[in-house]
Amino acid sequence: MAWCIPSAVCGPAGGNFYTGEMTLQISRRQMIAASAAGFLAACSRAPAGTVGGPPPALPPLIFDPDRVSRTLVCLRPFRASGPRIERERFDTKTLVHNYGHGGSGWSLSWGSADLATAMARNAGDGPYAVLGAGVIGLTTAIRLAETGADVTIYAESIGQETPSARATGVWSPSSRVAFKNAVEPSFPDWWERLARISYAEHYAYLSHPAAPVEFVPQYSVAGGVQEGERATREWLHLWGRLGGLIPRSRAVDGLDNPFPRRDVRAGTVMVFNIAQYFNVLRARFAAAGGKIEQRRFTDRSQIHALPQKVIANCTGYGARALWSDRTLTPVRGQVTHLPPQTDARYALYFDAVQAVSRSDALIVQYLGSNDDYGFGLDNRQVDHEEQALALARMGSLYA
Repeated sequence: MAWCIPSAVCGPAGGNFYTGEMTLQISRRQMIAASAAGFLAACSRAPAGTVGGPPPALPPLIFDPDRVSRTLVCLRPFRASGPRIERERFDTKTLVHNYGHGGSGWSLSWGSADLATAMARNAGDGPYAVLGAGVIGLTTAIRLAETGADVTIYAESIGQETPSARATGVWSPSSRVAFKNAVEPSFPDWWERLARISYAEHYAYLSHPAAPVEFVPQYSVAGGVQEGERATREWLHLWGRLGGLIPRSRAVDGLDNPFPRRDVRAGTVMVFNIAQYFNVLRARFAAAGGKIEQRRFTDRSQIHALPQKVIANCTGYGARALWSDRTLTPVRGQVTHLPPQTDARYALYFDAVQAVSRSDALIVQYLGSNDDYGFGLDNRQVDHEEQALALARMGSLYA
């Protein structure tokens, strides 16, 4: 795989975005507990409700099992060597693969789309086909269409019906993205560029009337059971490279502490309101002249029969069966949806459980004691015991 990225999407003069001298290894759980996604270095304004510290009293989040509206299971498409974004010849056609982002699909989507678009355009003038209508497929199709290309998405499920809609909805570009010892030496630089490009595009949506992207306060609460097993796999964690995007969280105490009997850190997290975001993306694709055709592909011969000569393959975990890609490993994740609470808009981490109060739902997810949780599990059935555990642990904060 070539880890280069065109200068057109690298920033000024294709320069390296990383200016620090040290790369920290921080897991998603450590990130949630110790820091939170924040603002671009050039933008120093804090979101409403965070200036001068968190409010002394928080409206409680309600984790009543009787309020559960649905529970969704997703198999994240993990590759030990990281996302596959590369060009390949397939008989008379050119494929541009763009899949395998693990738990970082939403977070890395726009940077990945830029790279895949450059590869597709260099392969020919089109028209172009995009396979898959999750966040990777839609962002890739948008980037292609906005170059003036004729683009058609082919997908069995679209937008909110895709596995992408089953995400927690927080910006987490280093979540289950690769194994430390399986990536090429240039991977961290490559990843950082994708992360910063994506962050900037997400940030631009803050002013959109549908509010597909927001910043909300994040509270990380110590205590609870918190199983402490260490991961047995060497996960690659690159949060430390994102200087200027992630300000430090801070301890809160006294009257500022919303959970007075516990140690609490406060920060800010970027949240994707997934239902709104998908609607915005589909409208943007349509405005650029893009077309969507629902179609299910069961083998490669059906893809070969498409009229387009250049095809972007954004099929996520589906690429394991469709392209016989055995480098893909599922990482099972389960999210529980409860009705949105417009009066309580914040995120909460406690006892290996993450809750995110989005405008479209209150999301609850059990993260497990380390990043090994869910690895290799090809199981799409709802685990009701996991759901009950997550709701009970969060509910205990307000008991």
